[in-house]
Parts: sequence; C-alpha cells; structure tokens
Amino acid sequence: MKVTRDNYWANHDQIRQDITSAGFMPNVFTDNAWQLLDSEAEPDVNWDDWDDDDFSKQREVITQLIAEINRFYSEQGGKEAPKSDPNPTRTDPKPEPKKDSPKKDKPKDTPKPSGKNGKSVDVLTPEVDIIQQYIKIHGKSRDSAYDHALNLLRKLQRLINTRVIRSTSPYASEMRTIQEQLLRVLRVKNLDRVEIDNLQKYVDIANTEHVSNVTAWIKTFISTYEHRRPEIGKARKFLAKAPNVPELQDAKHALDDYINNRIERVDLTESQLNGLMGIL
Repeated sequence: MKVTRDNYWANHDQIRQDITSAGFMPNVFTDNAWQLLDSEAEPDVNWDDWDDDDFSKQREVITQLIAEINRFYSEQGGKEAPKSDPNPTRTDPKPEPKKDSPKKDKPKDTPKPSGKNGKSVDVLTPEVDIIQQYIKIHGKSRDSAYDHALNLLRKLQRLINTRVIRSTSPYASEMRTIQEQLLRVLRVKNLDRVEIDNLQKYVDIANTEHVSNVTAWIKTFISTYEHRRPEIGKARKFLAKAPNVPELQDAKHALDDYINNRIERVDLTESQLNGLMGIL
C-alpha cells in the first residue's frame, strides 16, 4: 500500500518504528519534519488549510517526507507499508490510467467563494457548508476528488438522517442534486474529470455566508495548536493573522511565548480554553 497524507495517520506509529529501527535517515527525516507531518495528519485537522500559499514550504516538507517513506518501503524496508483498516464503503479500486487517451482541455479555474459580502456567522448553515465543500471537487480528476466526495457524502447523509437538513430546506433541491452527483463520482470509474453543472449558482449560494475571522481563528487555534509543538514559522504566520480583539489575548500570548522559546509547547489553562470555546 502506498503511503499518502490521507492514510498516514492510521499507521504513523508503525511507520516511524519501521524507519527508525532500520536506520533509514535521509536529511528530510528531522524531528521538526515528523512533528509537522504528525500535527497535520491527525483526523480532526483539515488538509485544505494547507491550500494557503503562505504554507508552501510546509507542504513541500510534508510531500518530501511522504515520498521518502514510500522509497523506504519500496527500496530499503524489504516489506510493504502497513495496511490500514479496509473501508467498507469503498468497494471499487481506482482505475488504472488510460493509455493513449486524447488530451482534454484544461478546466477553467474554479470560482472560489469568498463570502466576504455575505453574512458573517459563527457557524455556517449546514446547507451552505455542504455547498462550499462541494464546489471544491469541480475540475478535479476522479481519483483526486474521490476521498473528498466520499467524506462529504457521508456528512450530507448524516445531516439528512438526523433531520438537520430537511425536505423543507430552501436548498433541498440542491442537496438532492449534490447527493446524486457525489454518488456518481464514487460509482463511475471512467469519469475523467468532475464537472459541476450550474456551478455559478452554487458559488452564489456559498457566498451568502462566511465564518467570522475571530471564529475561524479560534477554531484553527484549538484544532492545530492547543497542546502541540507546531513549526515556529507556521506559528509566526498564524499569529500575524490573528484578529485584534481582547478575547484572543491569552491565545496570542501563548503563541508569542512559544515563538520566543519561553515555553516548550503552545498551551492554555482550562479556564482560558473554556473562554475561547464560549465564543464559538
């Protein structure tokens, strides 16, 4: 099994043990690189956070580390990478690339919803959240969109089954269409590229809301920094983006202390953390 950033976490302890015991130590295998990969691979961390161009160096380190892990198992390890638990929902293997297939025109850039002219909210309306995530698969190959489509379909079906999204929703028709299109991505093996019909309609809906800067910053802080040792450069850039509101002072001081080596990890007291949670 090839190790990817999506399946790494399920076997990260075994992978580290295999590589360390074999003495396989390319230059990229530094403690900071392992910490970076581990901190961003945990299931509750959204890999899409790395789409920001500010984090291009971190993305490059993660890509190099995963490539060296796969090189270890293919050339040095003498055995396959550990296999993660099979996913019962996914029954069909990814298709082999077609040979001699005609090249298709490169898809136009996907309009990205900014939402800045929409309503500022602490939590997105479930339907708007689904639509914002749905737009991300437009123009992608079936292989690259598969995992995102699978996770989004599970989320949508859970919201429908628990009646969070109802048939009386103003976007009920869009939810049905999205469910059908996600199923198509999962089932049609010869689908070369995901194309969303009436894309602009979905972008317009996605733009009706955006998560407030304060809320977005707190959520990222709690999921990415609390009780962890992030890479200093990333922490510094994240601190620079912090909204200037009094409610964030404790978290900002913790980041600043970590960056300046006054503490060994970013951490908050229980009362400070509860204060942040109270804003969400």
